[in-house]
Parts: sequence; C-alpha cells; structure tokens
Amino acid sequence: MDENDWSMTESKGWIEITVHWAGSEKAITFYDPTRLSQEVQSALAESGYFVERAAVVVPTLSQQAIEAVVALMARRNFVDIR
Repeated sequence: MDENDWSMTESKGWIEITVHWAGSEKAITFYDPTRLSQEVQSALAESGYFVERAAVVVPTLSQQAIEAVVALMARRNFVDIR
C-alpha cells in the first residue's frame, strides 16, 4: 500500500490483513479505538451483541503501528490469534 492508501485506511479506522506464518495464515482485523466503539454500538443496536474473530485494537491505524503489533505477535507465535 502507498502513503495515500494508508491515509485512507487511517481515516476509516479499520483494515483486514491476512498474516502468514509458519505455514499458517489468519485474517486479522485491526481497529482504532474509535472505530471499534462505533462497530460495537452498531452491532448492539442491530442484533444485541458484537462478535469479531481475530480483532486487534491499536492506538492509531498506521502502517508503523500495525507492523509493530504484528512483530510482537510473531514473537509469541500468534498465540493471541485464534
């Protein structure tokens, strides 16, 4: 993604990325706190509950923040992602 794509991603507040490791892969949805709150409120209003598999919240939805979190999760062999 280029700088413009990341700028658009930051403004929408979420992105789904497929992470590949050790012969496995997993789709992870990254949110900023504001967008996650909006998603939760919307889901509660519509269905009465919120569920999301492999959701990760980062302070800001930037390339640097996501890369840092993925690196931390990789050191733990992605045990947090189910």
